[in-house]
Amino acid sequence: MAKSPTTTDNASPRRKTSARFYVCVGVLLLTAVGMQGTAGILKTYFRKAALPLKQTLDALDQSKLLPEYAPHRIQPELLSHEAIENLGTEEYLQWNLTVLDHERDDPTAVARLFITYHTGGPGLVPHNPKECLSAAGMTLKKETLIEISILDSGGVERTLPVSVLEFELPRRQMTQMRSGASDKQWLVVAYFFYVNGCYETTRTNVRRAVSNLWDRYAYYSKVEISFNDESFTRLPNREEAVEATRRLLRKLMPILWEDHYQDWEAIKSGAPPVILSR
Repeated sequence: MAKSPTTTDNASPRRKTSARFYVCVGVLLLTAVGMQGTAGILKTYFRKAALPLKQTLDALDQSKLLPEYAPHRIQPELLSHEAIENLGTEEYLQWNLTVLDHERDDPTAVARLFITYHTGGPGLVPHNPKECLSAAGMTLKKETLIEISILDSGGVERTLPVSVLEFELPRRQMTQMRSGASDKQWLVVAYFFYVNGCYETTRTNVRRAVSNLWDRYAYYSKVEISFNDESFTRLPNREEAVEATRRLLRKLMPILWEDHYQDWEAIKSGAPPVILSR
């Protein structure tokens, strides 16, 4: 009588784990341990912590803008949920400000202010008006860089690089503008980034700043400014917009430094973030 086959007769031979596998696992473990150990010794940070504002941007004290600026009677609508998702933060301030000592037909009579704040990991991707306004149908014709010197509340002078963009409006928007010189049909936008204690105007430099391994925190804030007249139909030329931007930033930035942005030098020295009463 034939012998019934056993279960081992058809079993595949067990494969032996390659020594290379154990070597690779060992190298990965040693690398992970080594990176953590090195980070601890050198006090470097691969994972960035979020740095909260002292108080939210929408809590900005409007009375501190007086007597030069006050909220305009017409304000932008709140951003939609989708727009906030695209923006990447709920921390923003979008205001129209009346320039109180300007005539209504002055092309810088109304300041349009847009400030955002982002904080957290090293993957922060800054938005800038070049991409956003180009996507809205405007054509960037020129970009220049200026510097604006501002005294903070302690009397220390800070120099900010500011990018000045000149956009040609879409034809449909040009038809809404008042007749006049062609330079009145261009939108001038000024902006810069405040990132980990320094001031930048390019995405590359922002990414470099927030990726500094010796910084525990990572944040950046974008400040964007443009102007128009009271009827929202006349725009300033570059020289008018630049001068109006200098004036507004010299009023606005000391408020942001004092009431909203953390003291970066104190934070780097180990001080805990300051949170003002909400």
